[in-house]
Amino acid sequence: MSGSRRDRSESSDPAAPRRSAPTGRFSLLLVALAVGLLAVTGQLVRIQIVEGPQYAQAAAEQRTREVILNPERGFILDREGEVMAETVPARTVYAVPATITDKEATARAIADTLGGDYTDYLERISGEGTYTYVARKADPARAAELEALGLTGLGFHDDSRRVYPSNELGCQVLGFVGIDDQGLSGLELYYDDLLAGEPGALIGERDRQGRPIPGGVAFEEEAIDGKDVVLTIDKDIQYQAQVALAEAVETWGAAAGSIVVMDPTNGEILAMASVPQYNPNRFGEADSASYRNRPIVDTYEPGSTIKSLTAAAVIDAGLFTPDSMFELPPSIKVGGRTIGEAHPRPIANWSLTEIVTKSSNVGSVKLGQALGEQGLYDYFSRFGLTEKTGVDYPGEVRGALPPVETWSASSVATIPFGQGISVTPLQLARALAAIANGGELVTPHFLRDVPDTPELALSWPKKRAISEGTAAQMRSVLADVVVDGTGSAAAVAGYSVAGKTGTAQKARTDGRPGYAQGKYVASFSGFLPADDPRVLIIVNIDEPSGSIYGGTVAAPVFSRVAAFAVEHLKVPPGRPVTEEPQSDDG
Repeated sequence: MSGSRRDRSESSDPAAPRRSAPTGRFSLLLVALAVGLLAVTGQLVRIQIVEGPQYAQAAAEQRTREVILNPERGFILDREGEVMAETVPARTVYAVPATITDKEATARAIADTLGGDYTDYLERISGEGTYTYVARKADPARAAELEALGLTGLGFHDDSRRVYPSNELGCQVLGFVGIDDQGLSGLELYYDDLLAGEPGALIGERDRQGRPIPGGVAFEEEAIDGKDVVLTIDKDIQYQAQVALAEAVETWGAAAGSIVVMDPTNGEILAMASVPQYNPNRFGEADSASYRNRPIVDTYEPGSTIKSLTAAAVIDAGLFTPDSMFELPPSIKVGGRTIGEAHPRPIANWSLTEIVTKSSNVGSVKLGQALGEQGLYDYFSRFGLTEKTGVDYPGEVRGALPPVETWSASSVATIPFGQGISVTPLQLARALAAIANGGELVTPHFLRDVPDTPELALSWPKKRAISEGTAAQMRSVLADVVVDGTGSAAAVAGYSVAGKTGTAQKARTDGRPGYAQGKYVASFSGFLPADDPRVLIIVNIDEPSGSIYGGTVAAPVFSRVAAFAVEHLKVPPGRPVTEEPQSDDG
């Protein structure tokens, strides 16, 4: 039996190790599960904590869309409150291409409703994108027709577009805006901060079809509309100026033309125009040359119109009076250069007034020599010819008055009658205004008011150029130009007019010195009433044919626009005109 017990005991000894085998496998399983759980936990930590914000952002981008809410751009008004640029309702059409199943049919429906090329629309909605513009600033009525079709994948939101109701009127002054309503040129650009306003935003959850999810996340920040601006421009005077200028350019077969109409007492610009013109409603169709606001961005040698400043300088310096007499030879030689008159004449004894009224080059040389190089430079600087006018318009340039140390031996003779110096028409207008208003340089400007903006203080600086006495004497001298001299065609019935003609050669543009053969700028600069000026006008006709003289080509434009302006503004005549204008030309 003991043997039997031993057998059982021996037979039971191996069983102990066999009972430990399941325990080892269970431990391995536990370890494997722990490692797996640790890996899953690590992944969850990575996904939810480390990379969670990125996934959340991606998910949000898939189901949400931000739409920029454009503000309504402010209106541009003339001085009487007439609209020159306005913002009207429009609709923007967009698409979610990934949700459009029949792109061909959708593109044809868009073209049939909105107009335009079917292939252009097909290209826009092709692909699998989540957002693309179909049409921006579309006509609201047409957009409503398209929306009524219920086409899958198309969306709509309110928009606006810029409109210039008078088309070409004031085109270069106003400028135009881009597709995103940002100012690109003219006053639209210069006052973009005021006009544009501040955009808002709309964020909402949408399903795969681009439809809003009820109760989904939404955020809206309202847009702040732009401010209206009131200009110094008078629409009626602007219209008359543009028509008269365009007709003169056509009549004389000229290359271009410009006109400035300004109140000389305060620098308010009543009208400004250039030819060629364009329609800002379709600015993309225009030649870029028509965008140029020539009175501000173009320079030219002023020729005889500058003689009024030369005469004012010698009077203000106390060198001469309007009655001072001069013996003038037919021509004069200075620095190796012989200078004659536009029309040959014998020796003459003329007063300073006659030098101006008869537009004598030789007489102007005498005045310049009396001033001397530095005196001439200093007075022309005081008249603002070495600086920009400060006008509130982008891209203003200034002319060129060379420093005295660079002058040639003949510069003191040529600069007094407008050669070897360049100006912009607006620079000349500002200088002439100092004679008209009693001796002060004003700051030409377009902005008259920004309604409901009391924090915006408008300031247009002035500074003295010549004495009041000199200005008064020069007004009388320039009035004689129209009564007895070369500017008779500038006369306005019932009003005393003061001004100066100009016939200036154009400098060569091929890099060589000298002047272009047969190319001139005919001009007239003047103001009225002569004794109490309220309207100042500068007219330039570039490269006229048939006649080159300012008294023939430009003075009639001045007369036509001036006559309308003083009547429209109800300007009293001032002193009556007793003399009959003469027919002299120059």
